[in-house]
Amino acid sequence: MDDMKQAHAFPFWGEGEAPPKTEGVREPDERGFAAIVKIFARTWPYLLPQVIGYWRDVPRSRLAGDGEAGEDASNEDESADGWSFRHVPPLVTVLTAIGPLTGWLPYGTDWPHDLLLAATGLMTILTWALLFLKGRAYVGVSLALALVGTAALLFAVFAVGGLADNMAVGLVALGCVCIWVLQYRIDRGRFRLRVRLGSHLVYYFALVWAATLLTMVIALFSVDLISQSILQAEPLTPFLADFIGRPELSGGSAETPEAREGPPANVDLELLTTEQRHSLKWVYAVFMVGSWIALIPSAMFLPYYYIFIMQRVNQDLRTALLDRWHRLSIRYHSDHRVGDSVYRLYQDSAQVTAVIGTITQAAQLLNTYVIGVVFLAALDPILGTIALSVVVLALVWGRWYSPRMREKSLTSREANSDFTSRLQESFAAVRIVKAYGASEPEQERLVQDSITAFNASFRVRSLMAIVGVVTFTLAAAALLGGQLLMAVWAQGTREVFAAVLVGLVGLSFMKWNLAAYNWAQDQLGASSESVRSLVTLWAQAQDMAMGLDRVFDILDIEPDVKNDPNAPPMPPFVREIRFSHVDFAYEQDRPILRDVSFAVEPGTVTAIVGPTGSGKSSLMSLLARLFDPDSGSVSIDGVDLRKLDVDSLRHNVSFALQENVLFGMSVRDNIRYAVPDASDDEVYRAAHVACVDEYIAGLPQGLDTVLSDRGGKLSTGQRQRLSIARAVIKDAPILILDEPTAALDAHTEHRVLERLSAWGESRAIFLITHRISTIRQADRIVYLDRGAIVESGSHDELMQFDQGRYRNLVETEGRLTKRSDDAGAARLPEGGA
Repeated sequence: MDDMKQAHAFPFWGEGEAPPKTEGVREPDERGFAAIVKIFARTWPYLLPQVIGYWRDVPRSRLAGDGEAGEDASNEDESADGWSFRHVPPLVTVLTAIGPLTGWLPYGTDWPHDLLLAATGLMTILTWALLFLKGRAYVGVSLALALVGTAALLFAVFAVGGLADNMAVGLVALGCVCIWVLQYRIDRGRFRLRVRLGSHLVYYFALVWAATLLTMVIALFSVDLISQSILQAEPLTPFLADFIGRPELSGGSAETPEAREGPPANVDLELLTTEQRHSLKWVYAVFMVGSWIALIPSAMFLPYYYIFIMQRVNQDLRTALLDRWHRLSIRYHSDHRVGDSVYRLYQDSAQVTAVIGTITQAAQLLNTYVIGVVFLAALDPILGTIALSVVVLALVWGRWYSPRMREKSLTSREANSDFTSRLQESFAAVRIVKAYGASEPEQERLVQDSITAFNASFRVRSLMAIVGVVTFTLAAAALLGGQLLMAVWAQGTREVFAAVLVGLVGLSFMKWNLAAYNWAQDQLGASSESVRSLVTLWAQAQDMAMGLDRVFDILDIEPDVKNDPNAPPMPPFVREIRFSHVDFAYEQDRPILRDVSFAVEPGTVTAIVGPTGSGKSSLMSLLARLFDPDSGSVSIDGVDLRKLDVDSLRHNVSFALQENVLFGMSVRDNIRYAVPDASDDEVYRAAHVACVDEYIAGLPQGLDTVLSDRGGKLSTGQRQRLSIARAVIKDAPILILDEPTAALDAHTEHRVLERLSAWGESRAIFLITHRISTIRQADRIVYLDRGAIVESGSHDELMQFDQGRYRNLVETEGRLTKRSDDAGAARLPEGGA
């Protein structure tokens, strides 16, 4: 395209031109928050396998000495097939009793230990309750148990000194986890165990939680060490002094003697000496390097693990989408462009990985934000209010941009889908494009669709950029206001709001100082950044939701042909195929077949004849249940096809279609497409029946010769015979040939039909054709006109009808053939014959 057109199509400023089909066709999508969440919730069935994983039997050789390894077990509820976790509640009860009996969790010494003891008792009660619950109640109590256990562990680590309490709570939590990961049963007197594996999302979030916790601990104590002790010579808190093994550097101001066992170390120490501060520099350096080394494994492993999980989920969704796409009727595929299906399958379905990533990031950001708000409120409620105000403003802003983002996103996806369809159609029709010299018009259409797709996507990205700028402005305003207040407070002697709790944790800033300012600034900044990132994620989520909505549109379509899950397989074909008063229409007001009735026996060849559009191919499609009749029935040996298993039925019906579709793989794989495990001898026998064996023998690599896409280098006749060979190798009792010899010369046609007749002695063969030479080979001829059978019988019988449709067809072709021969003879020079 020239420079002026390109400048108009892709302007530096503005949205660019858009064709009428995508301009102004939609109002903003007014679906609310609940509708978008519901779309995301529909991804749960594809996440669930990565949450619950699978059961694996522990090898019996380790338990019973019989050497048998266990097999994969499906996900089952407790008590299914005798598996149980009844051993867990008694185990947890014993572990809970260990705390007070050993003194790890003493009773009555102080309220933190009493609180931990109560938490472990509650965990024990919930564990016993799970034995008697099912369904939603079971899930609810399980979640409550997880929350109580997590809260107890955090409180033991951060709020209670020493390691004994951590050990006691950790053992109880570990016992509770056995409900999820370990079950047993007694199998014929043998004790068997199974463990749950493959719960990748559970493992991932546990690792994320552990890494986040470690990062918070590192940040919390490093800021206190450098801001207060190294820079301002303040003594270390007793907890931090004990942690680094320098109790002589603690000062008693951070906590009262009652808050710890024993007297504080060196309560008279007011300021650190220069030597002590210099020694702490090396402690700080070693601490940071050690922390960095500790975080390296999670930083390297978690991104890889996340991609691994997401690709498994995406594969499951694509497989489900492809399975549903294959089960949809020909009616659906006739009404939809191939490129649209490709885009939904490849691009829209990939949004499921983005959704999970968004949920993961949102959970982490919400965690950061909530923790930040709690810490800020502990320092001063005003800071907590400032952090909360950012959320309120973000919600108001989100209410405006969300519907507009969905509208633009859906338009963008449809425009890109149209462009994909245009590409597919252009590539598929390359012979026609070249033959008609239509390269320039086709190029213009491609360019126009490309511009449409680009501009539609650009509008989405532009709105997303605006969302980011506005949200950044709101967050920055809150951050600057909070920093101003904190700077004023840090210059005075203002106490923090929750001074007792801060001292209990072991930090030094019970009053506003440099450490408090730095910590609060970091938390306010992290909270504001979390809100800004959440708004950006929500904007991206609108685009993801529209992509997933297009995927679920296909998954929600019920196939026209439904298979009864209890349907029996098709029995051997021995008596007849019968069409009884069959009516069928693609659209209600345009009937295709009307009151069609006839029967076919095995060992016969039936020709389906009639004018173009009379319903011949539609009639045969009913036999393979590509469609179901609107009324009447199609039966095999007296059994309605709708009562048979669809896959079994189609296994017994073989097609050679009029389109002669071949694939870009070897000749061998093309012939045995429906029977992948067929031997070379079977391939050669099928090729012999189709009279394509001599052609294959002349190929450079024989059966290993790889065909071009759609068999583009083969003649139509060669493709036709390969299609017949592919139908023959299936060895089905019913064979349908749609225009099988249309591209064959008379000699080859005669050979193919002769061999097919010999091969099909015990089979029912249907021929859809207009060629009289082919029709004559049939035992019976069914003549269709406007969807109804007007004549039926053998060739000789139908030729007896004066003014008969079939007789008229034969005579018309005979006259046309004679004229053609006479015209050819007239053009020959005298004596040339």
